[in-house]
Amino acid sequence: MKHMRMVFLFSVAILCCRTAATAADKVHIVHGPHAPQIEKYAADELKGQFERLFSDVHVVVETVASPDAVTTVFVGSPATNPQLATLFTSWPEVSDQGIVIQSLPDKSLHAVGGGSPAATLWAAYELGYRLGIRYLPRGDMYPQSKKPLNLDGIDTVMEPELRSRTWRTINDFAIGPESWGAAEHKRFLKQLAKMKFNRLMLSVYPWQPFVQYEFGGVKKSTATHWFDEKFPLDGDTAGKKAFGGKRLFENPDFAGLTTSDDRHAAGQRHMQAIIDTAHELGMSVGVCIVACEFPLEFQKTLPGSQVAHQLKNLTITPAGKQGPADSTLRKLVATKIRAYIDTYPTLDTLYISMPEFPTWGQHAEVALDQLKHRGVPADLTVEKLSQPARDRQTIVSGDRGEQAVRGNLVGLAFFQSLFDDPQLLKRTDGSNVQLVVTSVDPALFPVLNHVVPPDAGTLNFVDYTSRRSVENKDLIAQVPAGKVSSELIMTLADDNVGILPQSAMQSLSTLTKSIKQHDWEGFSTRYWVPAELDPAVYFLARASWEKDLTAGQAVRELWTTATGNAAAADRLWKAWQHLEAATDLIDKHAIGFTFPVQGMLMKHANENPLPEWWQQANDAYTAYMVELYRAHGAIDGDAKPILFYYAKRSEFALEYLAAVKAVREAALAKKEGNIEQAMEHFETALEQTHNCINTLSDVAQDQSDRGVIAVLNAYAYRPLLAEYEKLADSE
Repeated sequence: MKHMRMVFLFSVAILCCRTAATAADKVHIVHGPHAPQIEKYAADELKGQFERLFSDVHVVVETVASPDAVTTVFVGSPATNPQLATLFTSWPEVSDQGIVIQSLPDKSLHAVGGGSPAATLWAAYELGYRLGIRYLPRGDMYPQSKKPLNLDGIDTVMEPELRSRTWRTINDFAIGPESWGAAEHKRFLKQLAKMKFNRLMLSVYPWQPFVQYEFGGVKKSTATHWFDEKFPLDGDTAGKKAFGGKRLFENPDFAGLTTSDDRHAAGQRHMQAIIDTAHELGMSVGVCIVACEFPLEFQKTLPGSQVAHQLKNLTITPAGKQGPADSTLRKLVATKIRAYIDTYPTLDTLYISMPEFPTWGQHAEVALDQLKHRGVPADLTVEKLSQPARDRQTIVSGDRGEQAVRGNLVGLAFFQSLFDDPQLLKRTDGSNVQLVVTSVDPALFPVLNHVVPPDAGTLNFVDYTSRRSVENKDLIAQVPAGKVSSELIMTLADDNVGILPQSAMQSLSTLTKSIKQHDWEGFSTRYWVPAELDPAVYFLARASWEKDLTAGQAVRELWTTATGNAAAADRLWKAWQHLEAATDLIDKHAIGFTFPVQGMLMKHANENPLPEWWQQANDAYTAYMVELYRAHGAIDGDAKPILFYYAKRSEFALEYLAAVKAVREAALAKKEGNIEQAMEHFETALEQTHNCINTLSDVAQDQSDRGVIAVLNAYAYRPLLAEYEKLADSE
């Protein structure tokens, strides 16, 4: 009571000692004396924002308010900041994700906080947003000039429309975040926190170096990246200025490491650093594993298993003899799961992914019988479940759709039984890791709450691209979202569409509206190269809190605020519509067009006529580039270098498309016996490929950009050069 009385008297003193603003207004940002670390971080972030936003301010962060401050901002909540509790007696009731920004009547005392320490950090960034800052994954865009201190009209209470806002990272391929070091992940996560993402999912693969375990006398030795591909940066590497003299493209946290033990140790340090950063920013963290796939060295421990259908054949998967009751398989999967939980004891969530190409479907009838004992309707048959999968219009349909359903039934029966063991998900402190089952076949959506283990959440996949998911969005309504926690995988950019700039803004807008209508918990992203995704991520971040926001509204508002030029903002919305048109053309006509694997370019050296859609895609990318450069020329400020980066990447796309066209023309000329003309086309292709790589290297900003350059050298430029030299030698 004595302490509270002193706080009250001191607060009255603050109110009584207000003075007129001076040449350097003193702003105090006050967090509680025992505030959680994240609230202290929020106070520091506010300080940095105020110093960049306002002219003539002197900002300090303290634990006790000062009577000589012109403006005082209290950070936290009544539970964490006693001074705030005394002054702001009308604090609203909010959830753990609720945001509160309040002002007292004299407009000199303000509160920034929320229903949890993480929500307090979001409130600090929401205040920055309302003062004109626009946050993107690539960086922040501040107003172009400082203004006098003014916090009027900022009061708000906010609750999210979508409570689960998950960012997926690590993935596979050199072009994606698998190539990022922990420092780059940390920078990116800090930007995501500003956009109020609250969950992180680390999507990892059996051949990667992030966990080590032993089973049946076999120790996991595989510890590689990007499907064990190597990307040398030797003398003929185009665009090698982007690599700073390095001789091999590597994740920087693994540079020079060659032994399995060293790479596993580095992998654990790498992933723990990402986990720790996310937790410091108020995010929960989960790891997503394909639980029933293992590196090849475990094949002898699982008799009857087979090599999984994937790139480079690096893993095994159960088949034939391994039914849902197989005891050896059960022990091996449990060993792998425990390895992740024990290696990373601060994990919040374990995501169990269904295999992309399930192969043990011969046990489907037995598995369905087991699932019926757990609530699946008794009248369902494998045939009834498989027929919709055969008939649907997604990529996984026909025979592959039926195979997926049969394999999913076996996998789900296996996991139901496996997680009957209450110890499997226990942390060392006795608490449980949350279980989420991901990528259950859509044919099972109507019975999703019965086929996953009790209390498990779900992360659901409709189709590979957002455009295709929109075409099948009726499947979203089939999920009993009121009975099982459900998130939708939102594909921002697909690896099948590949290395080229992509956008799915309008499709994402439709999908976001749909999951809100059907009471889904939220979403998780899916992407590889983050380059052009800034506006899409911005839209998802804002739409998670604003009920009816559309992609067009978000993009126009983003660029109008960032540039101060509404006409430029309209051009940029047109630009992203052109980019989405190009993305959709590739998706419709040739998904896999620039899939980042061997043969990426030379597969186009066939004798088929040039398809009409190539020119349409070229025209769309050209229109995208033109709008970017027009907008870039009309603006200043933080947005200008970002738009230049996008524009140069659009040039890279057009040069690559020119190379693809020239490769096809070379093949057609060769077919007609015109070797001289074929060589001319190959020379054009070589020039355009070299140009596109150098164009990208001019603006390369991150490991994904450098990964694309490494991939283009390995899968496009060098194979093309070899083909040209072979043809020249034949002459």
